[in-house]
Amino acid sequence: MTWILTNSARPFDLLNPRAENVITTDLAHALSLVCRFNGHCAHHYSVAQHSLLVAYIIEKEGGTPEEQLAGLLHDGTEAYISDLTRPLKLLLIEAARQREIAWLDLVSQVSAQRHTVGLNAAATRILTTAERRGVSLLLDTYHEIEQRIWLAIAERFHLAPELPVCVKHADMIALATEKRDLLPEHPAAWECLEGYAPLPERIAKCQPEEVRQQFHDRLLGLMATTNRRRVAA
Repeated sequence: MTWILTNSARPFDLLNPRAENVITTDLAHALSLVCRFNGHCAHHYSVAQHSLLVAYIIEKEGGTPEEQLAGLLHDGTEAYISDLTRPLKLLLIEAARQREIAWLDLVSQVSAQRHTVGLNAAATRILTTAERRGVSLLLDTYHEIEQRIWLAIAERFHLAPELPVCVKHADMIALATEKRDLLPEHPAAWECLEGYAPLPERIAKCQPEEVRQQFHDRLLGLMATTNRRRVAA
């Protein structure tokens, strides 16, 4: 079983996600209930509220409606597979790198014939059926699945596969603001936030139902605007 049942009662296949199965109400519902920071914040603060903040920052800095839409949806994959904490992601990336080094070191120590066999074995895809092609247990499986889902979301909303630079910038400003307003004080510096200042505004405590409606309204509004601009182009 590789699919989940979404709030709209539609199956969503994680290994073969399709744009037509990305439903706006599913995104709004799920993202309004998924909490940032694994729940370790002052109150429930959802991915949907974070995404609204990112879109707001992009708009405030003069971003186009298309960039705002990308900002609103930049964490859209978390509606289907949630998220991994940043430290865990970094640990997985380092583990994959070390594993690759170990494989290459191993095959370099065997004979020429076994060297070829070893390299072929290292490259073998563990999941070999058609819909699983490209997903390897020797690579970052989570990232691969996340990327497949993101491409389905991008297709659904006519977004470029690569996020605009302004989205990353706004995401970091939002993170700096969230760190100040939602997390307990701690002396350790966050290197990723170097050069980013939080917003002067404070983050308000909102109920999931309220955020869900705000997210969905903003999404539909940006979809209408970007669609008109695309038709007029």
